[in-house]
Amino acid sequence: MSGNENTPTPEEMGAKLDEEIKETVQDWAENPDETDFDELDERIDVKLRRTIAGWVGAEEEASWKNIGSKMDANTRNSIAGWVGAEEEADWPTITGKIELRIRSNIARLVKVEQPEEEEGEVSWSNIGAKMEGDVRGWIGGLVGTPEDADWQAIGNQIVDKVRQSIESLTRKDKGADDADAEAPKAVKIEIEGEDENEPGE
Repeated sequence: MSGNENTPTPEEMGAKLDEEIKETVQDWAENPDETDFDELDERIDVKLRRTIAGWVGAEEEASWKNIGSKMDANTRNSIAGWVGAEEEADWPTITGKIELRIRSNIARLVKVEQPEEEEGEVSWSNIGAKMEGDVRGWIGGLVGTPEDADWQAIGNQIVDKVRQSIESLTRKDKGADDADAEAPKAVKIEIEGEDENEPGE
């Protein structure tokens, strides 16, 4: 807020208001004739209102409504200057400037070029299309599709890659199983011949 050059920080404001409330209550309590709590409430209201009015640059006797309007104007003017809007710009104008700044920064970040057929600033639609195209191109490059391939072509390519990988693994596993298969065991073949101990020899 720019109403008073000596405006304290929020922390200092809170401490100051707490102190003023305590002082007001103490002054009220020390007077034995003071028993009206409504009077205490009015004292605190006046004390705080005058203090805050001074902080925001409003008249000392300004109402809470006028103080709020002054705070809004100060805040609005400060933010308007930050975003490059006119000092008296309204909130819709200021928020429009903020949105434009954010959009422009993101457009530069993702390197969006304004389409020739469109006038004015880059739109969120342009930014979204550029980001989608970049992601699609990156994934397409990974799976080996042409640079301008659509998501359908990329999806088909991914399915083909997965199928090829599975088939390749299946063939390898089958070959390994064949290699590991046990060879037929040798069978001992007995050849019958003349017995050396046959009688009669």
